[in-house]
Amino acid sequence: MQKRLTGLAIAAAAACLAQNAAAEIRELIDEADLAALAGEISGEAAKRNLDTVSTFHRTRASSEFRAAAEHIRGKLKDYGFSDARILEFPADGRTMFGTQKSRPAWDVNFAELWQLRRGEDGEWVRGRKLGDWAAMPLTLAQDSLSGAAIAGLVDIGAGTSASDYDGKDIAGQLVLTSSQPGAVADLAVGEHGAAGIISYAPNQRTAWWKQDERLVRWGHLSSFPKTPAFAFMISLGEARRLQQRLAGGETLRFDARVDAFQDRKGRYAIVSASIPGADKSLRKQEIVFSCHLDHPRPGANDNASGCVAILEAARTAKKLIDEGRIARPKRTLRFLWPAEIEGTLMYLAARPKDAARIKANIHMDMVGGNPETKAVFRISGGPESLPHFISDLGHEVGRFVNAQSEIHASGGDTAFALTAREGGREALLAMMEGISLGSDHQIFNEGSWRIPGIYLHDWPDRYIHTNYDLPANIDPTKLKRSAFIGLATALFLADMDVGDGPALLAMLRRNALARAHDLEESRAHADAQTAAVLGPVHWMREHAKIDSVADFAALDAAEIAGAHEFIDQLAAITGSDGGQNLAKGGAVYVRNPAIKGPMRAFGYAYLDDKLGERASELALAKFSTEDLNGRSIGGSMFAYEALNLVDGVRSVDDIHAWLTATLAPIPREAVAEYLAALAEIDVMRLVE
Repeated sequence: MQKRLTGLAIAAAAACLAQNAAAEIRELIDEADLAALAGEISGEAAKRNLDTVSTFHRTRASSEFRAAAEHIRGKLKDYGFSDARILEFPADGRTMFGTQKSRPAWDVNFAELWQLRRGEDGEWVRGRKLGDWAAMPLTLAQDSLSGAAIAGLVDIGAGTSASDYDGKDIAGQLVLTSSQPGAVADLAVGEHGAAGIISYAPNQRTAWWKQDERLVRWGHLSSFPKTPAFAFMISLGEARRLQQRLAGGETLRFDARVDAFQDRKGRYAIVSASIPGADKSLRKQEIVFSCHLDHPRPGANDNASGCVAILEAARTAKKLIDEGRIARPKRTLRFLWPAEIEGTLMYLAARPKDAARIKANIHMDMVGGNPETKAVFRISGGPESLPHFISDLGHEVGRFVNAQSEIHASGGDTAFALTAREGGREALLAMMEGISLGSDHQIFNEGSWRIPGIYLHDWPDRYIHTNYDLPANIDPTKLKRSAFIGLATALFLADMDVGDGPALLAMLRRNALARAHDLEESRAHADAQTAAVLGPVHWMREHAKIDSVADFAALDAAEIAGAHEFIDQLAAITGSDGGQNLAKGGAVYVRNPAIKGPMRAFGYAYLDDKLGERASELALAKFSTEDLNGRSIGGSMFAYEALNLVDGVRSVDDIHAWLTATLAPIPREAVAEYLAALAEIDVMRLVE
C-alpha cells in the first residue's frame, strides 16, 4: 500500500508541475535560432571533410596526424578563423603532464608480412601478402619497432601464461596469438625468443565481435616497451585458416619486415580555434568543443566523425554570427582537436589558465555511424560524481531531435527534420544516459578540473577499431544532427544569464520528478543495504543540480529556494530524508593539487607506475559486478568515481555510499583500500 500511495503522490505532483514545466527545448532556446542552425549545418560538408581526414593514419604525434591537423587548421582558416593554430607539446617519452607521461612519437617507413609457398624448385617464395603498411596500416600493431624474419609459425593460443609455451619451439619463430601483442611480447619475444608476433585479437567486444571474420582489428604494443618487438594483425578468418593448416601438420613460413621507430623528438599537435564572446567580462569564460583526431586509418566513425562534426559546428556558428543571423554569445566558444585522452590531459595540465576558463565541455567521439554499423547513438550526461544541470540540458536538446526526427520519419511535417540530402531519413532514437567512460570527456569531468558537459557517441559499433570503419558507413544526416545537438547546447550555455532561470529551473523540476519514479523502481529491486543509501544520495544529486545553475547565472534567491523546496517535497513523498543523513565515518581525504588527472590515461597508467604490481592486486582493480539493470560494471568505473568523489569533506563511508547508490553495491573494504593506496603515492592526503 505504501508504494501505491507513493506512486499516487508522485503522480499528483506531476499534475501540479505540468502547468509550469517547460514543454521542450523551445522554451529555453529561441525557435528562430534553432531554425538558423538547422538550415545552415551541412551534413554533406562534414562528410566531405571526413573523406579527407580518414585517408590519414592518425597515430599520436606522427607525420600523418600532423597532416590531418593541418587539414583541420586549413579549413578553419577558410571559414574565417584568424586564430586557428596548432599547439605543440613534446612527445619525448619523459615529460609528465599531470598523470599522463608523454609517449614518444611513432612513425613507420615500411612494413609487410608475406606468407611463403613452395616454388617449383622447392624453394620458399612469396605467396600471399597478409600485412601491408602502405595499403592497410592497421595490419601493423601500433608501436611496433624495426625487425625482420623469415620464419615458421607457432600457435601459442592466448600466450599470456607459461603453460601456453610448454613443448613448443618458439625461438626464432613467429607466434600466432589470440591476445593483444602487448600482452604477450615479454613472454613470447623476451623470454622465449620469438622473432615477432601475429595477432588476431579483438580490440572491442560487442555482440558482433566474432561474427565477421573479415575484420582486421587494431593492435597495440607498449609505448614504453620492456621488450622491443613488432607485431602484425590479421583477421579472425585468416587466423582460423592458418590454425587449421597447422593442426593438419603443415609447415607454414612467413617473411616479415618492419621499418618503424619511436621518435623522442616528436611533437603532439592540438588544433585550436575560437569565437570570442561578446561580453567583455564573460568572454573570459569558454564553452569548449572537443573530439579526438587520432586513430588508425580509416577511422571514419572513430573518430573522424566527431572531428568533422565539431568542425561543421564551428563553421556554422562563425557564419551565422558573422552574417548577423544569430547573436554573438556572451561567452567564448572554443574548438579543440587533440589526441585522445592524452592530448586533452596535456592541454588542461600544461595550460592551467586556459583550463580555468572552461565552463563546459561538448565532446563528440563517434557520432556518424549509419545503420550498417549497428550503432546506438547516445548522449551521456557525465559522471554521477559531478551532478550538473548541463546533463539535463543536453538531454533536452537530444529529446527534441528524437521527437522531430521521428515525426519526419513517420511522414509528418516538421521544420526540424534535420536531414542531409545525401543522408538517411531514420529517426535518431538517441539514448539518454549518465556516465560512460572511454574518451576525452572523462578528463574534463575528472576531479582535478570538474568541468561538466555532455558526451555524444555511438556504442556499440561493430566496425570500431577495424579496417571496415569506412567513410561509406557514415551518415551525413547523423553528422548534421550531432552538430546541431552540440551547437544548440553550447550556444545556450555561452549566452545563459538570469533571464533563463525560470525555464531552466522548471526543466530541472520536471526531470527531478521523472527521476523520482526511477528511484522508486530502483529501491523496489535493491537489497536493504543498498535501498538505505539510494534515497539520500539521489536527493543530494538533485539538490546539486539546482546549485549548479549558479555556475552560469546568479538567480534570484527565492527562485533557487523554491526549487530546493520542491526537491525536499519530492524526497518527503518518497519517504527519504533529502540526503542529509548519510553515515559519516572513516578517513577523509583531499586531493593533492600538484597531481592532476586520472590514474589511468592512454598508453600509460600513473597508478601502475607508482605502485608497480600492487596496482593490479588492489581489490577494486579486480572488482566486477552488475548494476540493477544487469549491465556489467568493472573496477575502472568504481576507481574513476571514487577518486572523483574525494573533496576534503566526504568520508570513506560517504564515498562508499555514493558508489553503491549510483553504480552498484561494492565492499567498503575495497573502497577504503583503494583510497589509502592513492594516499600512499601522494595523489591525495589525509585530512586530520
